[in-house]
Amino acid sequence: MKLNPTKATAVLLIAAAGMVPTFASSAQAQTVLTPIGQFQHAQRAVEHEILARQVQLVLLGTDVANAANVTTSDRAALVTLLTNEQTALVTDATNAAAATTDAELATVRQAMVGDERVYAVVTGQVNIVIGADNDTVTETGYTSLVTELGPLVTELGSKRASDLLTDMSTEVTAASGLTSPLSADALALTPAGYPGNGSQIGSYEVALRKASQDLTAAKNDVKDIEKIALGLDKLPIVHKI
Repeated sequence: MKLNPTKATAVLLIAAAGMVPTFASSAQAQTVLTPIGQFQHAQRAVEHEILARQVQLVLLGTDVANAANVTTSDRAALVTLLTNEQTALVTDATNAAAATTDAELATVRQAMVGDERVYAVVTGQVNIVIGADNDTVTETGYTSLVTELGPLVTELGSKRASDLLTDMSTEVTAASGLTSPLSADALALTPAGYPGNGSQIGSYEVALRKASQDLTAAKNDVKDIEKIALGLDKLPIVHKI
C-alpha cells in the first residue's frame, strides 16, 4: 500500500516547520500566527503517529523485499500482513482527519495502537521470520558440510578434529531445533493477542539469538578443523637455553 504522497508531504512539512526556529531582526515585521486549539494539536499528533507507522511498514516491506532467504510462502504471508496494516492505517488517517471531538479522536488512536500494533507485534513478526528463514538456509548448508567433512576428518586421524566435527553436528542440530518452528509461530501472532503475545515475541527473539550463537560456534569448529588439516594448530616448540 503506497502512502498518500500529498498528505504525507504535507504532514512532513508541518513537522519540519515545527523543528526549525525562525529568527527575525527587530527591524523586520513580525508575522502574527493564529494559534491552533488543543483539539487540533491532538489531532495533528495522532496524524503524525499514523504517518510514522506507515513509514515503518514501508521500511519493513523493503526488508522483506531484500531478504533473499525468505521462503515463497513466508514472503507472501508477510506481504499480505503489511498490506493489510497499511490499509487499516489509511482508514485511521481518514478517520483522524474527519474527527471533530475528543471521543472520535480517541477511537482512532485506539484503532491505531490497539488494532494495528505496528511496533509491538508486526515489526517483531517480520524480523523473526526473516531471521529464522536466514538461519534455516545456513543450517541446511552446515548439515551438508558435516556429511562432506566426515571422510576428510577420518583421513586426518585426529581425535581433536573428530571431536570438533561432533560438536559442529550437535550445534547445527540444536540451532535447527530452535529455528524450525519460528516462522510459522511468528506469523500466527495477531495484534489482538497483545500484550499477552509480547512474551512470545521475546522468547522467539531469544531463540534466534541462541541459534545464531550455535551457528557461530559451528563455523568456528570448521575453521579449527581446517587449521588441523593445515597443521596450524600445533604450538611452536620452545627450546630451553
